[in-house]
Amino acid sequence: MNVNPICTELMEAANAVSTAPDDYINPADGLKYCGKCHTPKEALFPDGMSFNGSNKHPAHCECAARALAEKEAEEERKRHRNNVAMLRAEAFRDIPAALWRFDTAPTMTAQLAKAKQYAEKWNSFKQDGIGLLLFGDVGTGKTYAAGCIANALIDREISVLMVSVSDAVNRMQGNFGADRDNYIKSLIRPELLILDDLGAERDTSFGKERVFDVINRRRLSGKPMIVTTNIPFGTMQKAQDIGDRRIYDRILEVCVPIRFDGENFRKENAQCNLEKAARLLRD
Repeated sequence: MNVNPICTELMEAANAVSTAPDDYINPADGLKYCGKCHTPKEALFPDGMSFNGSNKHPAHCECAARALAEKEAEEERKRHRNNVAMLRAEAFRDIPAALWRFDTAPTMTAQLAKAKQYAEKWNSFKQDGIGLLLFGDVGTGKTYAAGCIANALIDREISVLMVSVSDAVNRMQGNFGADRDNYIKSLIRPELLILDDLGAERDTSFGKERVFDVINRRRLSGKPMIVTTNIPFGTMQKAQDIGDRRIYDRILEVCVPIRFDGENFRKENAQCNLEKAARLLRD
């Protein structure tokens, strides 16, 4: 195959596409210039090289280069939006946390500030395989903090999966063999796994064994996990039951504990909703 005619045709096509009625030849250098931005649409080959008798080739003028950059930036923004939307849909299949954000939190508690720091320093935590154990009373914002971390990472196109421990155990109870193994692999795959509400699952030997399977395999993968629980930290440290102790030991080996205390946010939100409803009914 003779390549030269093909290259010549491509260069002529590029020249034709880049030519506009108000373009002109600059007599100073003999190059074609854009009539809008008055910068070259052609460039000289380096070191006196030439192609088919010509010492110049098509080039982007400033306005064409700017338009191309804007087009590429818009395509990148679209790709980012689509990928983030897909990651968010995958992350919150069971827990409606897609709108939870640090910047829209009702109150930036000390615990939420630590959760934000974890998200901001994710690369370091990921490298060391370090996660979080968010523990404390019911309604103190543990799940919300975990959801805020998830959304902050997803905005950076980092894969997250947030599941409740009881749902995970129930799914594994209905699966056997390869199906169960595939489900556990789906929990290992994301860069961050959030296991919500440890201890809410049924207290059975089967449940404990499945929870141990997930946590141990996640730990062995080297990928971080976040665990939320209402179980007191002292109870986890002094567990007598061998099944519980195996689970808690694995968690505490790779998760930094953060205690959530204070008022019950759910009760506070419920009270605010009741007061709002009462005002609406009075109007």
